[in-house]
Amino acid sequence: MNIRKAHISFVLILIMLFSFSGISSAAGTTLEKVKEKGVITVGNSPDYPPFESIGDNGERVGFDIDLLDAVAQKIGVKVQWVTMEFAAIVTAVQSGQVDMGMSGFSITPERREQVGFSAPYFASGQVIVTRPDSDIKNVADLNGKKIAVQLGTTGEQQADKIEGASVIKPESYSIAFMMLHNNAADAVIADLSVADEYMKNGTFKKAGEPLSFEEFAMISRKGNEDLLAALNAALDAVKKDGTYDAIVKKWNF
Repeated sequence: MNIRKAHISFVLILIMLFSFSGISSAAGTTLEKVKEKGVITVGNSPDYPPFESIGDNGERVGFDIDLLDAVAQKIGVKVQWVTMEFAAIVTAVQSGQVDMGMSGFSITPERREQVGFSAPYFASGQVIVTRPDSDIKNVADLNGKKIAVQLGTTGEQQADKIEGASVIKPESYSIAFMMLHNNAADAVIADLSVADEYMKNGTFKKAGEPLSFEEFAMISRKGNEDLLAALNAALDAVKKDGTYDAIVKKWNF
């Protein structure tokens, strides 16, 4: 009886080991899955020009779009953009809903605890934007003012630090700048390049010096080191062959 029980237990252990081995092998790494499908899914919020937005023809355009297309080509896959609110992208990456995220993500200690970052691909900072007739000249003048800033961004973090300010947090910068234009907000805090895009027609102006220095990077789920390594190698190749400089020139950075 004991021999029989031991035999059954041994068989069960073998079945379990085989099953777990099969699951692991079938699952593979994120990079292996991406290469097998030939497609990488990317969380993106296309309301952040000139990095990502929807063009006149309804297609997604921007610096991030062109850069990741070039990076993906080096890896040998195509990009499948998945539209979502900016604040939801980190969660989507963590849960595996998408393979990665690229939407003007600044590298921060808080985000490092949640996701893995690629090497930086762009440097910028947060600035104050106001209407041309505003008396706001620097960050001290924001005391008692209403600031609009996109939810989940590093601009939100900067706004929350400002003493005496009332911070409004819409889900997109297009809404934030609309609020500024309609006098529903006194200022917007946004990335320098995004601010420059909205200031092109003279509707808005910058006030004071940048509030921060930041670097943008691609994100993926923690543990996806193989995918991040592949993204880094492809990004390096894109920089070395002149593609990166051409994209920078195209978007007037």
